Amino acid sequence: MSNNKPMNVFRAKAKHWNLAVDSAEFAMRLDQEDPFGTYRHQFIFPKKSDLPYVDKKRLFDDNEEALYLCGQSLGLEPKTCKKNVKEVLKNWGEKGVHSHFHGYMPAALSDLVPKTLMARIVGAKPNEVALMNALTVNLHLLLSTFYRPSQRRHKIIIEEHAFSSDMFVVKSQIRFHGLSPDNSLIMLKTRPGEHLLREEDILEVIEKEGDNVMVAMLPAVQYYTGQLLNVQRLTKAAQNKGIVVGVDLAHAVGNVPIYLDKWNVDFAAWCTYKYLCSGAGGIGGIYVNEQYTENGGSATFPMLQGWWGNSIKTKFLMKDDFDPSIGADMFKLSNPSPVLNAMLMASLDIYNQTSVEELKEKQFLLTGYLEYMIKSYFPRKRTSKTRHPSNDNNNLSGGMPSVEIITPADPDQRGAQLSLIFSVPLTPVQEELQKRGVVCDIRMPSVMRVAPVPIYNSFTDVHKFVSILYEIFEGFDIEKRLYDNCGEEDLFTEWHGDDNLSMSSSNSSACPSPTTVSDSDCDSFNGSLNVL
Repeated sequence: MSNNKPMNVFRAKAKHWNLAVDSAEFAMRLDQEDPFGTYRHQFIFPKKSDLPYVDKKRLFDDNEEALYLCGQSLGLEPKTCKKNVKEVLKNWGEKGVHSHFHGYMPAALSDLVPKTLMARIVGAKPNEVALMNALTVNLHLLLSTFYRPSQRRHKIIIEEHAFSSDMFVVKSQIRFHGLSPDNSLIMLKTRPGEHLLREEDILEVIEKEGDNVMVAMLPAVQYYTGQLLNVQRLTKAAQNKGIVVGVDLAHAVGNVPIYLDKWNVDFAAWCTYKYLCSGAGGIGGIYVNEQYTENGGSATFPMLQGWWGNSIKTKFLMKDDFDPSIGADMFKLSNPSPVLNAMLMASLDIYNQTSVEELKEKQFLLTGYLEYMIKSYFPRKRTSKTRHPSNDNNNLSGGMPSVEIITPADPDQRGAQLSLIFSVPLTPVQEELQKRGVVCDIRMPSVMRVAPVPIYNSFTDVHKFVSILYEIFEGFDIEKRLYDNCGEEDLFTEWHGDDNLSMSSSNSSACPSPTTVSDSDCDSFNGSLNVL
């Protein structure tokens, strides 16, 4: 796949079908031959009429489905989810305390039901995986065991501008050991003027600082840019320097193929409510390389212990000393939620009908189609005329805002998500999309994240999104409303560092920047930031 590009596939099909790549008919033909298209019907799409911020005057039909491109934040509900939850509640009602070990999804054993399916998705053995808690809690539990700083090895590596909860976790873990993040935290940085981490720069940091580093916390997919890192190569380099490697899979699981055993990472954690569609607050997952658990635990491994991490064979003997479960299950603290596990199973049952590897083939084309359409209609390099994504390919218009895609262009270095930066302020674009029933999200300071998820999104979804975005941009009076007295270079103000996070400009006559947000801008979201 690395030797191919989506556009090469599109050109061949366009020639065969005698259709323009950017036509609605072309998108429909792609959907017609999509072998994964039937999975779409196993999910519930929100109705536009049920969404907040939708302009009801624009609705043609109260049952019209929203254009949902927000799987990187919260996946759609599988249609079998309600049935699964009702079965759990029915079992409780009918059996009372006996529902712990009998009936549908027995409560005390409910996390074991999805265990094998989850292990398949993350490329691990079932005994290396445990389903428990939520992501941030699990990161704390894992680091409490794996981050044991010494006078020499006391540092943690993490990327600059990591997701906030990850940053909070590593900083608080450092402080918990009486250390200071100023001295014990190394942040991987992008180069000036760039958005993406360079692999050679990460390797240089590992080589230079490795002897003083205890843990490297790496993202598989970076939440802001959508960049997919070469986890296997980075893990090998770090471990060669004696560093323990942990991976945050929040934006990777269900999105890109994952091979934790092959990558040989030490530990990993993830949530399941994004691409795996387990519902808001869904159960989290952890991976612990079996090299750490094959000989059982100890008084300090895991460092934090609970009743549910005790072996099932001795759990109810109520002993005072911890007898660890086999594998990653020894990290569990409390009894699992059968409701959350039933919700997760609704999604895993669908994923079990295919594989992330197979879905990657569609994602290669689906995200590639989004990339092509955006670059065609909103190019960074201005021309006197731009095209309109309609059936009439001779329909041209000038003065269109531009869009920069900061996600890697190489399909092997990304998943479904594309991160977009506009040459116009982010807030009004998001507001106009919401009015039209388009669901995506934004991340401060300047990115809109759009993720066509291959298991339920279509090529027609992508075409509709670009058409709607074009319609919105056509309504922007750029010269008068936004960028009076601005030079062309001001249109691509980029953010690199906290110094540019000012909520208001001290120079009232300055060009309004797409990366600067006022308090009134924040208020205008009315909770629409989709912050998870």
